[in-house]
Formats: sequence, C-alpha cells, structure tokens
Amino acid sequence: MVRKKPGIVELMEMHPLPFKPRALTLAIAAILISSQPINQVMAETTLSPEEQWNCSVSASSNGWSCSVSPVRQGDLRRAPRPAPIVTGEGYSRSAANEPAPAATTKARAHLKQQLDWVSRERLPEQEKNQLEQDMPWCDGRYIEPDRPGKHFKGNSETAPIVAESDQSSYDEESVATLTGNVTLRQGNRQVQADIARLDRETNFAELEGNVVFREPGTLLTGDHGDMMLETGRATVKDASYVMHQAHIRGDSSEIIRNEDAVLELKDATYTSCKPGDNGWKLSGDSITLDPNTGFGTATDAVIRVHGLPIFYTPYLYFPIDSRRQSGFLYPSFAFGDENGFDLTVPYYWNIAPDYDATITPRYMEKRGLLLENEFRYMNESGKGEVGVAGLVNKDQLEKENPYQDKDRWLANVRYQQNFSRRWTADLDYADASDKNYITDFGSSLKLSSTAPLNQKIGTEYQGGSDINFWSLKLKAQKFKNMSQTSDDPYNKLPQLVLDGHWQLGETLNLDYLADYTYFQRADKWRFLRENDHPDFPNPEIKQSEYDKGFGIKRAQGGRTYAEAGISYPIENLWGFLTPEVKVRSVNYNLKDLVKADVTNDLEGSYGTNNINANDFSDSPKTNAASFALDSGLFFDRLTNLFGNAYTHTFEPRAKYLYVPHKENQEFNPNFDSGASSFSYGSLWRDNRFNGYDRIGDTNQVALGFTTRLIDDSGFEKMRFGLGQILYFADRKVYIASNLGQQGRPVDDITDNYVGLDDRTKNELTNSTSPLASEFVYNFNRTMSLRQDFSWNTNENRVDNYQLSYQWNPEDRKVVNLGYRFQDRVDRYILNQNDKSTGITTGNNLNQADFSFAWPLAFTRNWGALGRYQYDMTNKRNLEQLAGVEYTSCCYQVRMFWRSWIESDDNIDHPDPKKGIFLQFVLSGLGNITGNSGTEHLQGIKGYKIREK
Repeated sequence: MVRKKPGIVELMEMHPLPFKPRALTLAIAAILISSQPINQVMAETTLSPEEQWNCSVSASSNGWSCSVSPVRQGDLRRAPRPAPIVTGEGYSRSAANEPAPAATTKARAHLKQQLDWVSRERLPEQEKNQLEQDMPWCDGRYIEPDRPGKHFKGNSETAPIVAESDQSSYDEESVATLTGNVTLRQGNRQVQADIARLDRETNFAELEGNVVFREPGTLLTGDHGDMMLETGRATVKDASYVMHQAHIRGDSSEIIRNEDAVLELKDATYTSCKPGDNGWKLSGDSITLDPNTGFGTATDAVIRVHGLPIFYTPYLYFPIDSRRQSGFLYPSFAFGDENGFDLTVPYYWNIAPDYDATITPRYMEKRGLLLENEFRYMNESGKGEVGVAGLVNKDQLEKENPYQDKDRWLANVRYQQNFSRRWTADLDYADASDKNYITDFGSSLKLSSTAPLNQKIGTEYQGGSDINFWSLKLKAQKFKNMSQTSDDPYNKLPQLVLDGHWQLGETLNLDYLADYTYFQRADKWRFLRENDHPDFPNPEIKQSEYDKGFGIKRAQGGRTYAEAGISYPIENLWGFLTPEVKVRSVNYNLKDLVKADVTNDLEGSYGTNNINANDFSDSPKTNAASFALDSGLFFDRLTNLFGNAYTHTFEPRAKYLYVPHKENQEFNPNFDSGASSFSYGSLWRDNRFNGYDRIGDTNQVALGFTTRLIDDSGFEKMRFGLGQILYFADRKVYIASNLGQQGRPVDDITDNYVGLDDRTKNELTNSTSPLASEFVYNFNRTMSLRQDFSWNTNENRVDNYQLSYQWNPEDRKVVNLGYRFQDRVDRYILNQNDKSTGITTGNNLNQADFSFAWPLAFTRNWGALGRYQYDMTNKRNLEQLAGVEYTSCCYQVRMFWRSWIESDDNIDHPDPKKGIFLQFVLSGLGNITGNSGTEHLQGIKGYKIREK
C-alpha cells in the first residue's frame, strides 16, 4: 500500500509488482502518477496537505488502483514525520527497528563540520570504556548514528526504495520534485538533501542543498550532487567525507562514489586528525580510497604537519586498513660517521594471500649498495621464510675496517611443517660472512648480533595416548658463533632423542629418556687473540686463553645418555608422597683427544699429584643410580586481613635425594653442561648440573615450605617460600667457573680437594646449602613485587639476590625497578706484556635497573620514557635512555637519546655508543621514518609500542 500523509510521500513494498524491484524508483519519482494503469487519471498534479493517496493492487494485478481522499483531523495531530515500516529482503518489522527521525536541514549543515565525531565527554559509558582501551589518547571517535537501514543485511541494489519529504510535485516529463528534508533510502544506503529531483526514465536523482550520503562505514556531505538510484553511483560537490572504521576524514572539490564503493576525490585532503585539527594532512590533485582492497592512492601528494610541507611525491600508495598490498614502504634515511648518507627504500610485494616478500635496497655512501630480501609463506600445514642480504659490491669503507674490499652477506631460512597432528618438521638455518655483519649493518631478518646463528634441521613424532605417550626427535644442529668474546659452542651432528611416560597400573609411573648426540666443532673453535686473527686488530682487546697442555677441551665425538625412573605417587587432598628410583648412564666415544700429563704446576689441576696421559680414555663412561623421596602437606584456613577475606595456605615440603659419587668424571668432556644457578626452585632438583656431562653426587634432604594468600576469585595475593638443603656427605663432582681465568679447567675432583680455591672447596664441603627464599606480592592485578634471595649461612654472605617491582596499570603506563646481585669468582686478567702473569679483579654481578613510560600529568597525549642501568662492580653505565613521545588520534612522535654498551664489549675497554632517535608515525598513513630505534625500547618491560 502507498499512502500520502501531510507533507510526506512514502512507498512500501507490500505486494509483488509486475516490474523489477529497481523500477520502484519510477514509482517514487512519479509519486504513483505515471504511465502505470490507474483506474482514474488524476487531473491534479500536486496533493494538498489536506489530501492523501489510498492505493492498492488493482483487480487485474497488473497495476495500482489509487484515489484521493481527505485526511482526518486526527491524522493531522500525529507526529510530523512518522517512521515508515518497509518489508522486504533484509528488513525487520519489529518496533525495535523503527527508524529515528530524519536529520533537519540545520542538523545536516552542522554535520559537514562535525562529521559524526563524538567527543569523549558525550560518548556512552560503554563506548567511552572501549575508547580508553583501544585509543586512550583520543578525544573521541567517529560514530555513525542509528538510522533506518543501517543494519540491513541483504543486497541494497535489489532492495525497495523509500522516499520521504515535506512536499512533493511532479511534471509531465516524469520528473518528481521532493522538497524539504528529503530522504531516499535503499537497503543500507541513505541520501538526504533539501531538494531532490527524480527522473523516472533514467533513475537519476539531482540533489541540492546540504547533501548527505550514508552507507555503513562511510559518510559524504556536500552542497549539491547527484545519484544513479539503480547502481548507487553518487557525486557530491564541495564535499567532506569520513570513513568511520579507518578513522580518516578529508575534504574534496568533488567526490565520486562508484558502484563498487570506491571513492574518487579531486583536489582533496586526507587525515586521521579529528575535525578542526590539522596536525597533519595529505593533499593531492586526486586521491582514491578503495575499501575493497584496503588501500588508497594519491597523485601530486604533499604531506603537511601543522601546515608545514615535509614530504612530496608524485605518487603515493598507502593503507587505509590492516590489509596487505604491494607497494613501496616509507623510506628511512640517516647520517653517520661509518656509513655516511644512508638511505633505505623498502618495497613490499603481496604475491598471493599466502605469499609475500619485502625487497629492501639500501644505499650507504661509504660502503656501497646493500640489498636485503625476505620471502614469507603460510598455509594450513606449515609456514616459512627465506632471507638474503648483502653488499652488491665489496665493502668500500676504508677507515678501521678489517673487511675492506671483502664480500659481506647474511642469509637465513626458517620452515615449519605439520605433516600430521603428530608429525612435525622444522628448519632454522642462518649464516653470515663474518661475526660483525649484523653489528655493522643490522637486519630485519630477526637475528641477533651476539647469540650464535642457529643452523638446525629436525623432525619430531609424538605417539601414544594421553596417559601413555612418547616422542621421537631427530635433528642436526650447528652454531655460527657471532660473539667476539666466547669460544665456539659444540655442534650436534646429529642428535636423536626418545622420551616418554608409561603408566603401569593406576599409580606406578615409568619415565624414560634416551639421547645420542655427536658433538663436533671446527678446528678454529677457540676465542683467539688479536694477534691470531685479522678480524680483531684492536690491541686493547683482552681475553682468556686455555692452557694448551690440557686437551680434554679439544675432544670431539659421540655421547649416549639414558635415564629411566620409576615413581609411585600417593596423592591426597591433604598431601602427597612420591618415592622414585632412577638410573642414569652416560657413555662417550671420543676422538681428537690430546692426551698429556697434567701436574700441580698447572692452575686448576684435579687434586692429584699427577695425571698421566694414559689416564685419559677415548671412551669414558659414568653410570649412577639415585633414590628420591618427595613429600608434602597442604594446610589451609580462612582468614581476614585488612577487611578482605583470603584462603591462607601452608605447604611444608621435604625431599630426600641420594646419588652416589661416581669417580673419574674429570675425564669426561664437557660438551654442553654447566652449574645451575641456585634458587628456591633448585631445592627440588635431582641434579645440580644442567646437561648430561656431569652427574652430581649427593646425600641430602631439602626442607622448605610455601605459604600463600588467595582471594575468593582465585587470585594469588601473596606467595612466600623458604628452604635449605642439609647435606650428609661432601660432594665430589663440580664444574669450575671459567669466567676468564687462565687455565681454569672444567673438571671434577678427588677426595683431597688439592688445587681448589677456598670458595669452591667450601661449596663442596659445607653441610648446608645457602638458604633460599622467594617472595611474590601482588598489590593488585597491575602492580607486583618479586624477590629471590639466597643467603650463604656458612660464610654469612649473599649468594644471589634479585628484587623487581612493576606497576603496569595501562599499556602506556609502566614503572620498573630492579636490582640484581650474584656472587661470582674473580676474573683473571692477563698481563699483555708478560702473559705468564696477571691479576684478579672482582667479577660479581651487581646491577641496578630503573625504567618507565608514563603520560605527563597535564595531558593524556604527552608521555615520557626512560631507562637507567648501572654496573656497580665495574662502575659503568650500561644504558641510559631518555625521551618523550606525543600520541594522538592524529599522529605519534617519539624522540629519545640513548647511550649504551654492547653486551659483548670488553669489560675493561668498552666502546660506548650514543645516538638520538626520532620516529614520526602518521596515524592512518604509516611510519615515515622507519623503525628509528624502537627496538631499543624493549628494555622497558611492559611498555607496548602502540602505532598504526
């Protein structure tokens, strides 16, 4: 039925029509007075406010039958613009979906200035909370108001059309004129204007005065325009626009909205700043915004910051959402003493939905042209990446460059494949031309300049069930040493590991592990002095050297390790008791072992008067059994502290462990083992060494307790643990701390402890371990304090201590305080003039660390950040960082100064580095200065770099 109320023309599709739905625009334009068959041809061409049309489907069902009737006085007292109810695809007739009144002319004029922007103060509480979570630095956000059709789910092009206006008329040329608060709706699209002229023949609408075009996520406003009602193509003159989800807006002399929703703008601007704020603006002769691809283009583009032009390009390709697209990324440039002028221009290639590549040419004035390429892929069963980087020509840097006229390159491959739910494989291989490549050039390939480059290929199969399970792993792994202060680690070529768990009955458990590894390393594995290698020409570098007469460190070969343990856990609500018996065995098959006599004249001798060359074996082995009895009790009570209810627990624990001493472990090589640091968690371990080369002997009982406060939600408010080991016998096996001491071997000792320093001897003969504790207090879910403490009760000294405090109420608010102390043996410094002599100096780890990132008090947009890390032992600043950042919906600027010492710098002759870093990110356009040092902010724990 179609009806005319005072000042309103409405059409509702209540019955099937003999013409296509798009032809409904004809009925709107002609106000049902057209060439359609009607019972009576009406003489009047305009309806008065006191008349209305009553229309229904004619008896022949091939047209409409309409007549004019007066409006009852009761109708005139109704709301001036009642909400039309339209049925059809995608519409709901429920009262909850009734549309809001249409915007008045005054409101539409104001809309061109505000563009759906809602300030923070006017946001509903839910939206305000969401804004605080997503963009706390924003003063508001764009919100499309509720309107009829906003949530339409069907095809807008085939949906019925609804027209509303204050007045309407038509002429004999089939053009209807709607005047006053005109609204045209079709599906989820809506057009409003002061005047609209609708042509029945062409389905073309001309719009004048305060034109507003809406569809989900897009708003166009202007002075006048036109629209093809069948396709949705629209033109708006002297226009402004908003894309709500992308949080962008702008102005244009003319906006064309194409049939595919692509916006073409002439003489246009583009910005993410809120209305009235021109912090930054992109202007261009033409701008195209494509919501289908998520990217935009601009020609003759100029970027201005507060009106000042800072960047020009004849063509710019930029993202308007998070989707990928091929194109140049923003270039970065720098000036420096080593490289001179440094320009990087990355190109991103979106090859396919599951393939992409980044090609990065980099020109360095003093070194030449460098290319870095990264290719990535991902599919349902795996993912991988390939990276290659290097100088196109040889290194051209002349000043203090040991690699002058040499090829410099870096490569890596990463691959993960899931053949099935149980069977996986992975490849992680990286190599470089030299140790200094990453330090000199950096890389975006996610590789460390100090950690060894991994060169590994492996596969794993997991079998069994949830109760009885096992896994088989096979890998080959090499390491490319990138450190200038440490020896090459052993390669594992190959390593085969079988481990699993088997439940025997209801409570008896069998755990097993078997590991065969062949260890190998290159002939030049030692950390060489400056006179031995051209890579290290600096005579100030001082470093350790191993005694050439001690050859166990030169050994290579295979190691077979196996262990099996049977446990019988007895568990209850009030406690547990777990006896366990374990057998361990390690066997070697060595080569390249240099057998030599060792006497007490050498530092670090094994404690016997002499060790003959014949005492060394090519196939040493160690077998040991152990017994453990672990037990604990659980007590809890309800308590109330400071008005809060908690569950207070007390959990005492005792574990007895016996491992008999197995002699001659000093003749075992040390491929990958070391002494574990001592903490509260160390009380419950079965071996005081990590790795399989040493089996620590002991006869001990560990005693300790843990107490907790847990609130009603299950949140742990506080945890405190304290414990100590009581030894019933001295220990024999140890691993010395090398730490730069000349000739200090890694070994174990005999009964008389000859040749050991007093500290190591005391650690092996004391009747008790250090007293270890842990303390965690969570003030709330954003603030915590943690302390780890180990006190040597035998010598009344601190073994290690760590205190850390963090307050992290929001992403941009974090404060960290930390202190670390670890008692270490003194390091030995060789006399470079007489290398048979030297001195010892303190080597304790004694560091303080403070870092923060916090908004400034007077504004939510400005923030300060900093870090200070100090080495108290060597009296040097490890890192100093201070900076500020400004963040808004519009842009982000971050600038900071940093001074730091690399982790592998020589302790006595460090080479501090300094730099000033600037990063400028235009929200909605991207980072126009590259990374600019953001990787240096990772030391501020809890700080998240939020940028679009």
